[in-house]
Amino acid sequence: MFESVKQPIVWFVDGLVEAAAALGERSRRQTAVGVVAADDGFAVEPADGGGPAVKLALEDSDGGARLVPVEAAASLRDRDIDLVLPADELLVRTLDPLPAESRSYLDGIVRHQLERLVPWRSDDVIYDYHIAPAGPRDDRVVVTISATARSLHARLIGALNAISPRKLRLVYRDVAPVGGDVAIRIDDASAETARLGRLRNGVIAGLAALVLVSGVAIGYLAYTWQQAAAAIESADGSIFDLRKKLAARGSQEPAAVRDQAAIMAHKMRTPVAVTAIDALATVLPDDTYLSELRIADGHVRITGVSRNVAGLVPLIEANRAFAEASFFAPTTRLPDNNGDRFYLDARVVPEAGR
Repeated sequence: MFESVKQPIVWFVDGLVEAAAALGERSRRQTAVGVVAADDGFAVEPADGGGPAVKLALEDSDGGARLVPVEAAASLRDRDIDLVLPADELLVRTLDPLPAESRSYLDGIVRHQLERLVPWRSDDVIYDYHIAPAGPRDDRVVVTISATARSLHARLIGALNAISPRKLRLVYRDVAPVGGDVAIRIDDASAETARLGRLRNGVIAGLAALVLVSGVAIGYLAYTWQQAAAAIESADGSIFDLRKKLAARGSQEPAAVRDQAAIMAHKMRTPVAVTAIDALATVLPDDTYLSELRIADGHVRITGVSRNVAGLVPLIEANRAFAEASFFAPTTRLPDNNGDRFYLDARVVPEAGR
């Protein structure tokens, strides 16, 4: 399982290294410093074109050839260096015109043709080639190869590589067959490998730091989330307990509001005397008159005389203001036979119960 995960990680790191190298290449574009070969050594041409040229000499030491003075040579570290050499040291050959479709294969064609065009071993040859149209009406291309032997300047190239330049090129100016300058880049595999290794280590260190910071941030966020959740849970519990206590204490309305509500409730439950009297006046017939009326404890007691005492109970109960009408004492007939004296009781129904 680890192997299946390892390969994508390696590809990802390689992609980052390539992107970082390309970005560094783009951001660090600089004018190359010219090191021109002369009879008495080498002259370093200032990159800005101003100031006197610095003189360098090549001498042998225990570690191989080196450029002196050392302080002046050290100023070339991590710079683009153009080693300017005489044009007569360059071998220039032109191939027969090739079809335009062969452009994508020119690298292989040139390497194959070098074996028969140059007198040096293939592993000692450094070269570059130039492509030009064969003619105004000819769609073929003409390839001009410029080559030289690395061994011709091995000591100087080794001394320059020891300074650790960023780039090193052999430059031949005004090459007649080419019609201009020829620049052949010399790649120091060990220096390039070391540079990419340092870049890779930096990328890995940056990724490790990013993972570490991300882990710490995620841990902190998780801890903060747990703390917030615990605080919310505690607050919810406190609110629930407070609500229970408030519910146990009953209504929290002001005393004045509670008294007013109690008075209104009592009023709705207590029959109104005026209403009861008005209802009696409505239901009692004209031949009935009252000699006594008393309202107490939700009941009305009336005493009077009527010609039809038996019909009083149905009349009173027919009104919604009264209920449970009954006689609380025997009915007696008057001496002149003009009616009967009755004693009647009825419950007064409050307005809320109607």
